[in-house]
Amino acid sequence: MNLALVFRISGVLLILNGISMFFTPGMAVGMYGWEESGPLIVVIRALGISFLATGILALMLPVWIENKLASAGMLWGVINLAWVAHIGYDLYAANISGGAAIANLILTAILAILFFVMSSRHSN
Repeated sequence: MNLALVFRISGVLLILNGISMFFTPGMAVGMYGWEESGPLIVVIRALGISFLATGILALMLPVWIENKLASAGMLWGVINLAWVAHIGYDLYAANISGGAAIANLILTAILAILFFVMSSRHSN
């Protein structure tokens, strides 16, 4: 496994989440145990677009900045840690619930660790 592969894995997961949020926002809302409403659907679709764009960026970064990929990997690791803190707090505070939230927490934590480890190896 190398750092470019970690970026690709992250990109694919982000794109899949983005597609789900944009095209089936009701399902995304339900996975978090929320009550579906018009304004929430709009927010979820907007978040889906953000996930899609970020996923495409994650897929393209290894090609665009090959010689600076370790720095980008560290930044991506920090971003993933912020998501871990966000999802973890929301689970703890019972703002979200369910298997999908727990799976996202675990996958995001694993990706954060992989970004830090692979970035460290890539820079040496």
